[in-house]
Amino acid sequence: MRIVIAGGGLAGLTLAHYLNRHGLDVAVYERDADIAAREAGYRIHINSTGTSALHAALEPRLWELFLATCGMPSEDMLLFDERLNLRPGRDRSATEGTGVPADIPEHLVVCRSTLRRILYLGLEEAVHFGAKVTGYRTRPDSTITVLLEDGATVEADLLIAADGINSAVRAQRLPQVRIADLGSRHIAAKIHLTDEAKAKLPAELFNAFSLAYDADFTGLTLGPLERTDPTSPLIAEQDPGFRREATADYALSIFNSLPDRMLPDEELFTAGPDTLKAHALERVTGWHPALVDTVRLWDTATVQALKCRSCVPVDAWEPSNITVMGDAVHAMSPALGIGANTALRDAHTLGGQLLAVASGDKPLLAGIAGYEQAMRDYAYHALRMSAFVGQKVIGHLPLPE
Repeated sequence: MRIVIAGGGLAGLTLAHYLNRHGLDVAVYERDADIAAREAGYRIHINSTGTSALHAALEPRLWELFLATCGMPSEDMLLFDERLNLRPGRDRSATEGTGVPADIPEHLVVCRSTLRRILYLGLEEAVHFGAKVTGYRTRPDSTITVLLEDGATVEADLLIAADGINSAVRAQRLPQVRIADLGSRHIAAKIHLTDEAKAKLPAELFNAFSLAYDADFTGLTLGPLERTDPTSPLIAEQDPGFRREATADYALSIFNSLPDRMLPDEELFTAGPDTLKAHALERVTGWHPALVDTVRLWDTATVQALKCRSCVPVDAWEPSNITVMGDAVHAMSPALGIGANTALRDAHTLGGQLLAVASGDKPLLAGIAGYEQAMRDYAYHALRMSAFVGQKVIGHLPLPE
């Protein structure tokens, strides 16, 4: 069975590792020029849903490398007003996962880019960079011709769309899936956690994730990443780029506001990082001085504007040998921090079904049907919960029906 994965993000590479580890033929086609083509990436939250999937996919040394490069913060997830007065706590049950594979905390924080580098190790022959998938053709014998942007083609028995919210494969396979603008605008940046920077940041924000927001749903977040074991020999044996990235502590900070209070979209998404940082700094004038300092500490080179979008759930579709996973089918509001975990769960769930197919326990379409039914159940539930919480704490629009 020739398996092609469109997209080399976290979900696609986790699935590729899982399948490769069990001897299946898998190839990943990724638009980026190489593993380091993008800016080093932001911090994400991984709960036990995500760690269960990663533990199943990664060889023991790579699992240990993952643990050395992640952060294990205080598990508090606190809400504040703009003067740093503590707001009532939120129910954290929705942020928790489905199981812990080892004696590790429920909530970890990881650098998306570092995790992607770890997932690439051992897949060097399977991952093809500079190869954007633009669509596919189905053949009379039920095989698939995968179309690449440069005009090349690849033959496959199974095509898996893991190419994100703008997935070309999903647009062709499931054109009924809509992408909704939830009406919240974000400006995100990194803060390098030097001793000087940490001295200026409020100690109460050094936990899994904190959000301060005012009555108009203008907010500022801080999510630190302090590496668990930067002196690990497993890090030391990696290439220089990996070592530099995996030993650097930083925090993710996001300024969010509603469109009528933010720069107009035509300015927001064309403005340079200096302009974006200046706008956020102006907007938090009058907030607690430590929150103002938080924006001042942003690394200007990492500042970018983001739009809050979500897929809209659709009714069940007939399974085929073209399936979807991750943000390609269930991109969601970031309010609960469970989008990456849900995508990793896809990799674990689909991987298990494909192993059953490969061993002859079930036909391919039965395996895909089993995966897609399970995925719709848990992913759409997560998507709807995230949208609901986002309305309450970010103030974005409700999910369209």
